[in-house]
Amino acid sequence: MKKWFLFASFLFLFGCGQSEEEAKEVSGDVTKKEVQFSVNAKESSEYVDFDMKILNNTEEQINMEFRSGQKYEIRVLNESGKEVYRYSKGRMFTQAIQNQQLAPGEKQTYKEAWDYKNQENGSRVQAGTYTVQATFMGKIEGVNMNTLTAKDTFEVP
Repeated sequence: MKKWFLFASFLFLFGCGQSEEEAKEVSGDVTKKEVQFSVNAKESSEYVDFDMKILNNTEEQINMEFRSGQKYEIRVLNESGKEVYRYSKGRMFTQAIQNQQLAPGEKQTYKEAWDYKNQENGSRVQAGTYTVQATFMGKIEGVNMNTLTAKDTFEVP
């Protein structure tokens, strides 16, 4: 009985060990391994829509993994480069691993809107040119893709 307990203890200790997952940095602005990520800003008088798309341009199915419910990050910068909006600020996301597959040629679209309000003080930002930076937050085929970032500019009326 003691041997069985000792064996079970070792099994438990080794089975619950933490693995050191090596992060692989991916360079590139918008395209990696024939997977494309893009953002398009469509402004109106009261808000701007951000249409994001990830496209599988390969000839094989790809597997995407997300460590939380957050699939992307959106940052809006004013003309001087100061951040005036961040999608994740003040939000909570599910903490569960989610998997999704994209067939060859298939795309996944995401859409968010921003009401031109500065997150620091809640007032509407000044009219002018702004830059949106959208970052894909998942892994594709086990490779961390959070360096997959797309940009667009738009005008706040």
